[in-house]
Amino acid sequence: MAVPFVNEAAWLPTANARPVKVADGPKPNPSKNEVVIKVVYAPVNPSDWKMQDGPTHLTYPFIHGLEVAGKIVQLGSDVTQFKLNQRVIGHCDGLLTQKTTNMGFQLYSTCAEHLVSPVPDSVALLNAAVLPVGIDTAAAALYDHLKLPLPSLNPSPIAKKILIWGGSSSCGSSAIQLAVASGLEVVTTASSSNHELVKSLGATHVLDYKDLDVVDRLLSLLKPGDYIVDCIATKETQTTCGEILGRIGGGKLLVVNIPEGAFPENVEPSMVICLPVTPELGSHMWHKFIPEALAAGKYQAKPDPHLLAGGLESVQDGIDLLRKGVSAKKVVIEIAAE
Repeated sequence: MAVPFVNEAAWLPTANARPVKVADGPKPNPSKNEVVIKVVYAPVNPSDWKMQDGPTHLTYPFIHGLEVAGKIVQLGSDVTQFKLNQRVIGHCDGLLTQKTTNMGFQLYSTCAEHLVSPVPDSVALLNAAVLPVGIDTAAAALYDHLKLPLPSLNPSPIAKKILIWGGSSSCGSSAIQLAVASGLEVVTTASSSNHELVKSLGATHVLDYKDLDVVDRLLSLLKPGDYIVDCIATKETQTTCGEILGRIGGGKLLVVNIPEGAFPENVEPSMVICLPVTPELGSHMWHKFIPEALAAGKYQAKPDPHLLAGGLESVQDGIDLLRKGVSAKKVVIEIAAE
């Protein structure tokens, strides 16, 4: 039975339009395996400003926003994992489905059941809001590309290290914690002001990426067969990570952007994206590991949110702020009162 929601959204009316326009939103119409979430918080991701600034495959008008936090207000007929009014976080898959209902910058957002996680009472909804895209991007790197053991609360150690370049980023914060939960020893880079943060997430070795000898020091820690994930993925960081991987024997270099660095012949760059997530991986991550780990205090909702109040009218401000750059924070729009 359809629920008569009055929806509003922050629309991008045409390609490269600025600012976004707040207007009536699409009517939620969840499929049998989807839920509708009354959005309280909607984080901003780099893709939001990149899609506003550059060419895309989208048909306009369109809505941006890849993740939400709020309460469930409607259930698809086959949904079994959730109940009405439950606090949740969700990863929006509208970039795949081309459905504006399944994007984040609106009052009511629709998400696939396997991309939604309950939020334990011990975790603030605002803090949990930072997690979905970072986790799914890191999970794609570790489990789809590298085929590592799925994360658990009591992992068996693996005799390998992983270098996560950019450990205090949203993706990096999740990649560190998931790698530890999969049994790896983590080496990471961060500015000196964020060293304690990444150590608290489980990193064993932390280096300042600005140090002139950072490459030599990383090479002293890594060996052939170890892994590298570049969670910053500028042309410069890709080139540096490619050099390091090449000098320890080569292999697949995972980057969270289009490969554009200069890579040795023995390095295969591979772009990591947060979607699609298989139902099997999504169910393990979002219905089992993440809620259990959050409740047990074995997973931290990091980085901390940088909250912008003002509802949908603040979406453009949030996109502009992230375009300028933030450190060890995630920009989150408060869409409605909790």
